[in-house]
Amino acid sequence: MKTVTVTLCILTALVTGLHNFYWLMDMVNGAPLNLLNLTALLGALTLVGAAAVVPFRPHVAAKIGLAGSLLLWVYYAPLIAVSVFMPFTTRGEIQTFISDQEFVPLVGMLVGPVLLIACTANSALFLRKNKRSRKSELPTS
Repeated sequence: MKTVTVTLCILTALVTGLHNFYWLMDMVNGAPLNLLNLTALLGALTLVGAAAVVPFRPHVAAKIGLAGSLLLWVYYAPLIAVSVFMPFTTRGEIQTFISDQEFVPLVGMLVGPVLLIACTANSALFLRKNKRSRKSELPTS
């Protein structure tokens, strides 16, 4: 379970972090700073921290992973909502990314939310499992 958690955290952090960093690079061309992207980038960094802590303190790592996932949801929940309620706009945007061969935002839009859902569920289950194991390890008198 620990290796799955580490792999999922690292993979989710990599995909979502690159996706958000890609959009933050628009600042070089004069775009305003987007706080949602910064929050999501912080969430991706938090997931990397959670993956580093898993072998040593699984219960703490589960809490950190869940916090990182929640920070990522700040950006990806509106992205999913817009994709569901405006499918033709989303389809046009996906076709534009494919024709321009811009694969970072394409992978971020399509794979990022799937990985985030899996990572959030895994962190919640990992937290629940480790909470039970900690209770069973406590000495009883």
